[in-house]
Amino acid sequence: MSQMEFSKYDSEFCGNIPIHIINTVQEYGALLVLDKVTLTIVQVSENAGDLLGVPFRELPGKSINGLINDEAYKSLLELAQQSDGNKLAATWKLQERPCAVMVHVHGQQLLAEVEHSPDLVAEEATFTHLYQQIKTSIGLIEQAQDVAALCHTAATEIKKLSGFDKVMIYTFDKDWNGNVLAEAMEPGMESYIGFTFPASDIPKPARDMYLRNPYRFIPDREFKPVKLYPVINPLTHTFLDMSECNLRAVAAVHVEYLKNMHVMASMSVRLIKDNALWGLIACHHKTARTIDPQLRSVLELLSGVISGRISVLHHQQFHDLSSRLNNIYTQLIEHLYKTASLAAGLLNGTPNIMTLFDASGVVITYKNKTYHAGEVPDAAQLEDLLLWLHVKQLRKVFDTDSLPAVYDITEEFQEIASGLLAIPVQAEEDTYILLFRKEFVKTTNWGGNPDERIFFDENPKIYHPRHSFKLWQEHVKGFSRPWLPEELIAAENLRSFIFEFLTRDTMGKNEL
Repeated sequence: MSQMEFSKYDSEFCGNIPIHIINTVQEYGALLVLDKVTLTIVQVSENAGDLLGVPFRELPGKSINGLINDEAYKSLLELAQQSDGNKLAATWKLQERPCAVMVHVHGQQLLAEVEHSPDLVAEEATFTHLYQQIKTSIGLIEQAQDVAALCHTAATEIKKLSGFDKVMIYTFDKDWNGNVLAEAMEPGMESYIGFTFPASDIPKPARDMYLRNPYRFIPDREFKPVKLYPVINPLTHTFLDMSECNLRAVAAVHVEYLKNMHVMASMSVRLIKDNALWGLIACHHKTARTIDPQLRSVLELLSGVISGRISVLHHQQFHDLSSRLNNIYTQLIEHLYKTASLAAGLLNGTPNIMTLFDASGVVITYKNKTYHAGEVPDAAQLEDLLLWLHVKQLRKVFDTDSLPAVYDITEEFQEIASGLLAIPVQAEEDTYILLFRKEFVKTTNWGGNPDERIFFDENPKIYHPRHSFKLWQEHVKGFSRPWLPEELIAAENLRSFIFEFLTRDTMGKNEL
């Protein structure tokens, strides 16, 4: 199945799974849903009675005041005045037991996720205590000079701090497949370093939730789901939207997925770049384990530090490449002014336009004349390509790293021109600069056969994940190296310059 088909599958099937209305929670905590105006309980998970000392069926309709300590109630009153999406981490004392609580505003409701946490008293966690735990890790992360080193350091440090058997760090590609960049693990575990996992493994609804929730924690894949009572939320008259809930139960297909991976407990923490999901920190454990809220907070904090460093490194890489391209661009423009011919200025000398765009061939067309350098299509192939571009009526730079995917070309043509960067100087007059890149065989190391990522029962509503995650290689032809954003910016700048160059001085004094 092609990359385009993978993307379509992710959006059409996996992208429509309603995982936010699963209506059950994991048993390591309890959920309370409060009316934002009255602070009365409207819905609970059926294990809430154990924490509050009241049968769960008697809780709806009760005020939360009197069930929690005064300071906690005052904090709820303040939170109720805030807008949708605000969150509050708090400590409640329920039946003289300390509980870690996360409360968030969701429409006209407050959702309180409550966990009994005796460590809150014993640990007496302070900022200084946490900082002493993680300051060395933060220092190493901030010293990383490239993304590969950063991910390796982060995986190693998080494994030491968290105690998980395995920590992987992976990033999403443009089709939302996950690429494993680094891992740290116990001996004997299956390695996934360099593997790619199809986008359907983490479908769009799940990815979207990481923008709202920093992490996803599953302490025991064999948990018994705890139902909500009443089943229908009295305020919305629908199933509860649990998008904000870390306690949200786990879809059966994901439980099976973890089982096939031989993972009993997992925690995934988001990595953000430019306000978008860049990747995840995936922590796996071979046995069930409970992680206290403090450690989860530490991992959330580290994810922010790692995300910040990722952004810095990407922006530095963008700046460095832009500076190098600008330097070549400036030399190229200076050379153009010194020559009588635009074509000679672009194609001859050092650097030339192929240097600027790291191309293997270039064609310039102007007033029924053609100039070229490097390896380019023959005259007949070029004539057909120009006709295709003319129909497209380009108004800006066009790029593709797989010309065969959008235009029918021969195998020989494909070998020298799988990548195309078309700069339309005067498209209506067929004045173009066409830059080509050669084909390379694109090899993807999939984590299991991607064609078998989902198995359906006779009932199409029931499906299962693939059983194996062992290396499955795919070799795809018809691709070149992609054109980078920095190169596309340079191409647009060059297009504007050449248009002005050709039209200045009463149109026509400057010739190719």
